[in-house]
Amino acid sequence: MEKSQTGLAGEFYTLAQLTHRGLIATLTLGNTKGVDILVTNQEINSLFKVEVKTTVNKPRKEKLFGHEEFFMWTMGKKHEEIRDSNLVYCFVCLQGANTLPRFFIVPSDDVADYVKWQHDHWLSTRVNLVKETAMRTFRISLSDPNGYENNWRLLGICQND
Repeated sequence: MEKSQTGLAGEFYTLAQLTHRGLIATLTLGNTKGVDILVTNQEINSLFKVEVKTTVNKPRKEKLFGHEEFFMWTMGKKHEEIRDSNLVYCFVCLQGANTLPRFFIVPSDDVADYVKWQHDHWLSTRVNLVKETAMRTFRISLSDPNGYENNWRLLGICQND
């Protein structure tokens, strides 16, 4: 699957999950910078923005960040600064055409904090000076200690199943 198809698949899967949970959701189709889906929860009269990041990669180990396996998504330096109480990230792991993806719903503050920390940590471990890059990585451990998987309650939904 091409990168653009992967991204669209993640967005449509996320849109379906939101709609199934009774929210009004619409794709921005690239017309809103940094937002893929606009969501209204009419029960609590709130508007949310959802940025979807999708991967087809299997979890892998990275010794630098512990010996456990992680799901990983590529991010940018700009994500260190994006903090908005109405913005959540939906990190999607596609698992094949016949299997429902895994969804990890994360507040933008958590993403900003982690992306900055991981890059600073990576830089601090370099033996030789390296050129600064805008590339960052967001990781979620297979054990998901923060409870991000199916964390739809960030959008005001009582049930996460």
